[in-house]
Amino acid sequence: MTDPVPWLDRLAHDLRGPLTPLQTAVYLLRSGQVTPERQQELFILIERQTRQLVAMIDELGDWTRVTQHRLVGPSEPCDLALLLDYARANSGPVGASAILEQHADGVMVPGDPVRLTQMLRILLEYLGTRSQAPVTVSMRADDMRFQIGMHGDATADPQQVPALFEQPESDPFDHGLGLRLLVAKAIAEAHHGTLVANVEDERLVFRCELPLRAG
Repeated sequence: MTDPVPWLDRLAHDLRGPLTPLQTAVYLLRSGQVTPERQQELFILIERQTRQLVAMIDELGDWTRVTQHRLVGPSEPCDLALLLDYARANSGPVGASAILEQHADGVMVPGDPVRLTQMLRILLEYLGTRSQAPVTVSMRADDMRFQIGMHGDATADPQQVPALFEQPESDPFDHGLGLRLLVAKAIAEAHHGTLVANVEDERLVFRCELPLRAG
């Protein structure tokens, strides 16, 4: 981010977002004038808004670690096909419907398995929320690099695509702070890899390359 001040203004606004319904729910519950059915609705609201606030704080924490160059933990051999399965399992309906069209089972990449799974999940969820069709994933390896491609049927303006990994989203796909794609790119780069977005056949495509040997 070249100029953090406008984004910091939005950050303060976005973090207040879940707090207003939380304060309202607490006020109503304390009043003692709501029915049992309405109480249950308010408890669900409190749980939902609390989860959103925690996710925002986690997102901000990840970005802080990016700026301090301490996002990625110790490296170990990682089976990315297995990590993709973990990412799909934690991405709800988007992950359940994803299609793996090209496999690279058993190919090991050095890295932090938690962060690599997080990167795959971010990309899946972004494309899944922007696509009507299931997300398609391909994986292949050569002698030096492991290559991952993802696409759905989401369209994008080729002029705006480069900004996806350079600036916080103005309309975050997950109603968060708009930093998750930046975190995904930082994870790839911390593993001496690359993560880019392209428009191919009018579809938005993510392509990630990671080295097969430690850098």
